[in-house]
Amino acid sequence: MLQLISLVKNKSVIIALIVVAIVIGGAIAFIALNKKAPAQAEQSPSEDQVTTIKPEDIGLSLVESSNNQKVTLEVANTKNISSLDYELSYTAKVLVSGVLQDVPRGAIGTINIKQTGKPVSQDITLGTCSDVCHYDQDISGIKVVLKVTKIDGSIAQVEKNLDSNQ
Repeated sequence: MLQLISLVKNKSVIIALIVVAIVIGGAIAFIALNKKAPAQAEQSPSEDQVTTIKPEDIGLSLVESSNNQKVTLEVANTKNISSLDYELSYTAKVLVSGVLQDVPRGAIGTINIKQTGKPVSQDITLGTCSDVCHYDQDISGIKVVLKVTKIDGSIAQVEKNLDSNQ
């Protein structure tokens, strides 16, 4: 009987040691894999690197219409550009629960360049349109951020504020 208890205890000890060894081995493997992953990420060149360019480099202009219902975005120099993704943001006064409040608003879109080198423009409505347009009022802080995708696949970003012409 004593030998049987001793054998069971030894089996329990052996099983416990095996479980501990598996856990330690798994932890070492996990740590080793996590150390290699960042090094690999740093070594591979990033295709998504975005450079910043000046509005003048592409002839970017932003002009608000006389009735304050739209903004015209124009890019005069589209040489080597395949597309432009824009994000226009601004603040409008909106009546919320009977109180006039500043509310952030905006519009996003893409302009595909059909012929590089030729100027392109896009009218952007300051409001919402479906069957009927509802224009925002008391607009301020108009800003556009352009993602410029070039023919070679590189990406650049340019920003311009309507008020300060930056």
